[in-house]
Amino acid sequence: MKKKRIFCSYCGAPITVKFIDEKYRDHCDNCNTTFYENPLPVASCIVINDKREVLLVQRKNDPYKNMWCLPIGFAETGESIEQAALRELKEEAGVIGEIVRIIDVDTVSNYFYGDLAIITFEVKQLSPTIKAGDDALDAKFFPLSNYPPLAWESNEKALHKFIEIYKDVWAMIDSLKVIQPAITTHHDIPREKSKQYQLIASIIASLIESDIELFNLQWDSQVPKYNASHYTLLLSIHQKALETITLWLHGNRVWKNFREFSALGMQLKKEGVLLKDILSAIAISRKSIWMQVIEKNILHSPLEIYTALEINNRIILFYDKITYFIMKGYEHLI
Repeated sequence: MKKKRIFCSYCGAPITVKFIDEKYRDHCDNCNTTFYENPLPVASCIVINDKREVLLVQRKNDPYKNMWCLPIGFAETGESIEQAALRELKEEAGVIGEIVRIIDVDTVSNYFYGDLAIITFEVKQLSPTIKAGDDALDAKFFPLSNYPPLAWESNEKALHKFIEIYKDVWAMIDSLKVIQPAITTHHDIPREKSKQYQLIASIIASLIESDIELFNLQWDSQVPKYNASHYTLLLSIHQKALETITLWLHGNRVWKNFREFSALGMQLKKEGVLLKDILSAIAISRKSIWMQVIEKNILHSPLEIYTALEINNRIILFYDKITYFIMKGYEHLI
């Protein structure tokens, strides 16, 4: 418990209180020392399992004895605040973790400890089991929708912020599970791009990969009837476009693939395929992707739809590039 300062820690003289720098502060008149109070650094952790449950520990000691809270504790001399968070997590819950990012920073005035600066981290659980430490009565996971009252208001604030950050991501993961079960938590998502963009891109790529014949049939049902040789060439453009788009949506570099479209353009010219037929076949191929996204009904939240529209705009530009290289090959023989 924070104790009131009575004597100067430098000279031992009695402490007085003076209004200094717009605030009442402890002051020693004997050695003219002013004591500036700084908040104590505290680290806490949000650990979520595959079931979207949050790890809580039951406090063994005061303050807030018997209440639940996030793994939390003071930073010690010689360690970073990140190291403090991981140490407290291991000491209180027996969990080895990895810092993902800062979720919240809060300053509070506590009746027991005084002023605190509480930094809450999202932490990925690396060890499989949990075990309450010496200063905890219990440690276990609770559903995010039904956890007990928390000892620290800052924990509540950080958890609400965490849920707000990830609610749309979780909705997209639920949509994705049907066709890409390997992604079960937000930790499975690559962090190079935004989570929303990466998830929707993965959904579209998986749609194409899982049922390429459906895309071919849809394309076939909308293109005019050509002679056999023209049809085969135009179908190959559609199939090559889907293959390249899928690689690109998965984050692969596809620049070299565009050269193959130039070769197709040259072949189309040799076979006498009209430009209007080529452009029509490309447009129908591009349209088939968005039609499948709509028909599968995999977009639910406004954020998902917005992100999908952004990706669709990029797919349109991607097809424009395909068209450019086909035309480049086509004109090569003129």
